[in-house]
Amino acid sequence: MAALTLGLVAGLALAALAPAAHAQPIQWKFQTLLNPGHMGPDADIWFSQEVEKRTSGRMKVTVYTGAALGFGGARIMQVVKDGLLEAAEMWGAHTAGELRINEVIELPGLIPYDLALRRKIVEALMPYWEREQGQRNIVPLAVAQVEPRNIYTRKRIGSLEDLKGMKIRAQGVVETDFTRAIGASPVTLSWEEVYPALQQGVIDGYWVTHSATFNAKLHEVAKYAWDVGLGGAAWYIIANKRTVDGLPADVQKVVRQTGREAADRVWERVDVDIKAFRKKLEQAGMEFTQASPADMKIMLDKARGVWSQWQDKGGPVAKEMVAKIQAIVK
Repeated sequence: MAALTLGLVAGLALAALAPAAHAQPIQWKFQTLLNPGHMGPDADIWFSQEVEKRTSGRMKVTVYTGAALGFGGARIMQVVKDGLLEAAEMWGAHTAGELRINEVIELPGLIPYDLALRRKIVEALMPYWEREQGQRNIVPLAVAQVEPRNIYTRKRIGSLEDLKGMKIRAQGVVETDFTRAIGASPVTLSWEEVYPALQQGVIDGYWVTHSATFNAKLHEVAKYAWDVGLGGAAWYIIANKRTVDGLPADVQKVVRQTGREAADRVWERVDVDIKAFRKKLEQAGMEFTQASPADMKIMLDKARGVWSQWQDKGGPVAKEMVAKIQAIVK
């Protein structure tokens, strides 16, 4: 009888463990906007692999690169908010129409190019993004600022005077306003439209970075770079807040920690990629012209007007964030 009882208990214990042993992994879909080779998507892919490894396969994040699922940059925050994707790569300027503070660190000239300073500022601003995005059912798992932005064109620019009237693709509200302020004509296009627009003469140039130019092969149709080194896009890994909150505690801890480490990987790539991709572009025949100190002064003066307009439209939170940035920069 004792043996029968022990056998029954053992059988019940095994039965209780069986569902756990055969439990399906937690599945997330994750879309990047850019393709591998850029520091953002490379960090996104690393994040997905590490989450699966650190949870021993209990969670699997499938990454779809290059907007493969068809969700454009401007829609991505809404898509994640609504749960159509569990997570995604997001760029600040793309989603500033929905939440203006997503692009605050992109204000041209507001933050000098100093990586330690930029990291300190992002850390100081995290509570704002967590609160404001959280109210929209979004969790920012990772935030970093990529390389400063330059203007790449079909014909050589030697000065601001040369830029006047040129049709320049700008990304987001801030860059559009700034492009207009320095005398060019801003054009709104999706990233995928930039290459054919250059080919067909619809635009004369565009703002972006060395790495994005090379990875999209835009140097095939834009042979000149005007090196101004202003701003820098805000890169995020975002996730659906309800989904994150619903994860088992240990898995949620892994997801959040791995997100922070993914941001570290982006920060570590910035300086390296600026130098490496400039060299690749030069080897591919791109000609670089450094903006003069006089033109840089004019642009920074114009930028301050853009900051003011941006804060007026963004309201109290936007003003508070800019004030915090300025206090840290000083």
